[in-house]
Amino acid sequence: MKFADLAGKYNQNTAGDIIAVKKNNIITGLDETAGPDDDFVFIDTSSLEGIRIYRNTLKFVLVKAVSDLFPGTRLKIHYSVNNGSFCELAGRNVGKEEVNRIRKRMKYIIGRRLPIEKNVYETGHAKKILEHINRTDLLELLSANGSGGIVLYSLEGAFDYFHGILAPDTGYVDLFELRHFQNGFLMFYPTRFNPGALPEWKTQKKLARAFEEIRQWGDAIGVDNISDLNALAQNGGMNGIIRVSEALQEKKIGYIADEIKRKGKSFVFISGPSSSGKTTFAKRLEVHLKAVGLKAHPISLDDYYKGGNIPLDISGKKDYESPDAFDIERFNGDLHALQVKGRAEIPDYDFATESRKGCRLLEMERNGVVIVEGIHGNNPAFSTGVDRQLIHKLYISALTSVSIDDHNRLSTTDARLFRRLVRDYKYRGASAERTLGMWEDVRRGEDLHIFPFQEEADEIFNSTLIYEHSVLKKYAEPILREVGQDSEYYTLARRLLVILSYFKEADDTEVPGNSLLREFIGGSVFNY
Repeated sequence: MKFADLAGKYNQNTAGDIIAVKKNNIITGLDETAGPDDDFVFIDTSSLEGIRIYRNTLKFVLVKAVSDLFPGTRLKIHYSVNNGSFCELAGRNVGKEEVNRIRKRMKYIIGRRLPIEKNVYETGHAKKILEHINRTDLLELLSANGSGGIVLYSLEGAFDYFHGILAPDTGYVDLFELRHFQNGFLMFYPTRFNPGALPEWKTQKKLARAFEEIRQWGDAIGVDNISDLNALAQNGGMNGIIRVSEALQEKKIGYIADEIKRKGKSFVFISGPSSSGKTTFAKRLEVHLKAVGLKAHPISLDDYYKGGNIPLDISGKKDYESPDAFDIERFNGDLHALQVKGRAEIPDYDFATESRKGCRLLEMERNGVVIVEGIHGNNPAFSTGVDRQLIHKLYISALTSVSIDDHNRLSTTDARLFRRLVRDYKYRGASAERTLGMWEDVRRGEDLHIFPFQEEADEIFNSTLIYEHSVLKKYAEPILREVGQDSEYYTLARRLLVILSYFKEADDTEVPGNSLLREFIGGSVFNY
């Protein structure tokens, strides 16, 4: 019996619709046959794996619709913004009429419940298919990834590759929406937190501008996808990519320092999710502020933890991501004292004892700038003690600038997870299983307490370096390979290893000592 036939009696007991199955700890499709000795658990759309399968299946429906309506047109699925994926048709300005046609065609394809088939093709055969649909970028990537054949999905004459499995047919992804945006459109789909509804539309102009800047950086370097990056690396161009990538970030940080001085800001708040590089960014900004005649005074929000009064999360563990874990009243009082009196007693928190071990006196000069680093810097509750006109808020995030191919992007969350895996293993003695096990709680805290406030920032800074996955590969792969098939994190580790397999390994000797990447791989000129 196929798993799809078994899923019906389980569906009523899941938060979302069942879309796949984990058989013997490996995610597989519902069209697979269940064996008498199989150990399996169904995956629904309220899980991270499930919603990823939903999203990729919906993308394939979009690919089919665009292929039907605009034959030969290159569809590019870019970054996530405004709770949707930004899509473009290369060489074509998309208007509302085109968006309506695509939406109607997608609904037609979904309504017919067309089967989605997975096949393994010999490389030569796959090459002919991909050349026919003008996907040579995908061919280069998959051909370089091994000689065991190339897996492609087919949908009534349309072919594509997706990282992971898809739903058995198009009827599984009936909840979506398209919205005209700039010269393309946004495609919306449910989230795992509310799989039965579409997310609320939110205008994220600053995030959209940040992604547009990232695309310009990619154009300046000549890298749009992994195949471009690998080709340059193979031809000896990686050192040039490293130098230009670092120069672009250095130039941006210098610009931010100039703006802080020009606007007369006295307080800089640096926030962002885990492993986004906030600490190194703050140290580099301090150098640039000094270069323009300002003196920086760093403060860490971590020093304002309440000690033994950390609230608990839904699983009963201490929730260090919650704003309630911080003494917000004391923090705002200290900042107010710095603004009004030019001095304040700043607490010093000891994580070993989970208590304050004293205070230090901070005195402000006329050219002084307080740099506050912490995940809640954009939350307005943490800046009530200071005149907002004196604050420059910065949001730091690892907004990935390289796509896997036209239809598959590198997740910003995965980019940060690679960094954290390497850093925690090198400096905190944490195994891959420990880091992967904590990641879901970290992500939940970010979704609740950090991402909702990113548009509060005056500026968004992308900390990702175009070349970093190529450097992180040699550090992260052996760590992830330690996760055995009996681990509950095996499928996640396996997926991350597949992503790293797309990259050609790069030497890190050319990475400068002040690079953001050095915070994670070691060798930084800064002390942490």
